[in-house]
Amino acid sequence: MTERERRTRFDELYAQFDRRVLAYCLYVLNDRDSAHDVFQEVFVKAFMQLHTVREQEKLPNWLFRIARNECLNSLKSRQRSDRRSVRIEDDYEPGKQEFSMDHLDLSEHLQWGLGQLSQEHREALLLAEFEGFSLKEIAEMTGATVSNVKVRIHRAKQKLHSLLQPILNDNE
Repeated sequence: MTERERRTRFDELYAQFDRRVLAYCLYVLNDRDSAHDVFQEVFVKAFMQLHTVREQEKLPNWLFRIARNECLNSLKSRQRSDRRSVRIEDDYEPGKQEFSMDHLDLSEHLQWGLGQLSQEHREALLLAEFEGFSLKEIAEMTGATVSNVKVRIHRAKQKLHSLLQPILNDNE
């Protein structure tokens, strides 16, 4: 593959998936700055390794696997950093919710609900429902079995429903 062909292929890949990858990073990381940093890393790595993908139809799976790995690395890094800088406030009470959800709109409620899911459940749900990947593709990306992916999606939907149902009932 010539440099020009690689650049053209990358430009097409970027144009087709930039918003989806950024949205995925935002949902997984739940932090705009981290998501933008990871988003850039994903496409830098994609550009550098684009020559390794031979089949065009495998590009979305390959790209989201890079995004997934970069998001996981970012989360691990954040956890290590958080452990070093944990401070407990004097007035902290376990289980106390620190904000009111009354002022949030529906998309913010959804974002909050997704943030309450485990990383594995949120990831499976996002890849299936928001990105449209098949169970088999998600299993390949995550290293889980197809049946495990089904369970993760089902449990994520159940938890999200139980979290958002009271909010949706209040808005009716």
